[in-house]
Amino acid sequence: MRPQERTARDDVKKGRFPSTPLLDAVLLDAVLLLAVAACHHSGSTLTVSGTVEIRDLQLAALTSGRLQRLFKDEGDTVRRGDTVAVLTQPGLDALIWQRRAQARAAAFRVAEVQAAEADSARAASDLARSERLRQQSIISQQQYDALKAAAAAAAARLAAMRAAPSESAAASAAVSAALATRDELTIIAPEDGVVLTRYADPGEVLSAGTPVVSLGLVRHPWIRAYVGDRFIGRLKLGQAAVIRVDAYPGRKFAARVVEIAPRAEFTPRVALTERERADLVFGVKVEPTDGDAGGKLKAGMPVTLDLPLEP
Repeated sequence: MRPQERTARDDVKKGRFPSTPLLDAVLLDAVLLLAVAACHHSGSTLTVSGTVEIRDLQLAALTSGRLQRLFKDEGDTVRRGDTVAVLTQPGLDALIWQRRAQARAAAFRVAEVQAAEADSARAASDLARSERLRQQSIISQQQYDALKAAAAAAAARLAAMRAAPSESAAASAAVSAALATRDELTIIAPEDGVVLTRYADPGEVLSAGTPVVSLGLVRHPWIRAYVGDRFIGRLKLGQAAVIRVDAYPGRKFAARVVEIAPRAEFTPRVALTERERADLVFGVKVEPTDGDAGGKLKAGMPVTLDLPLEP
């Protein structure tokens, strides 16, 4: 499987609002404007608004096939290692059976080669012994010629069968390739999460890499926030932070700064004043130190971040 990541914020549900460049720009501007408007600092602490995000994995089969069974639907909880969906290819099971039969036949030929080696060695030994007996006139020339012909025939038969071991290896490799194809038709959850979107229904024919479901990694949320350029120099990667949520008044969740954008961006063009439009902000990514804080931090939830500033 090859999961592709994107944020749940960017996901547009199938059959709902269509995604357009204009809509994406408006949404981004709105998020930035709210973040900057809510930014203020008191002494050595900067307080900014942010949003809880989760990573979104697109689960797809590595080879094409028909979707046979879908074990998980939207909203279902998924554990790492769970089978999410199974695709099929017409004739694949028959192909596996055929290649296994070829592998068994090739293995039998290997056993025949071993028997031929023993026959050839025995015939060569008989010929060597008969040479001495012929010189002593114990056996006739006719008997000697018969033993010589038998040794030559055994050697020729062995030479003709020498390709059997390589044929056996090739047959075994063909079986492994067919089984690998069947494995690639089974979609396994790589992490714990929740199914956010179902993109296909049983019976549909899908090409390799076509997403079947999107999996939200709800146990690993993170916070996206924006900090003004005049404060960014006083933030450091790895520093502590505090998350506050309106839904849990009085509760504080420990966090740390894991990413600071290397490039600044302007405050959204919808800002009201020319001064505000001239401000630069940097994206900051903050992760809770306790995972999803017992399920309390959910995707899309607005939060407040307290970021200690260095002198």
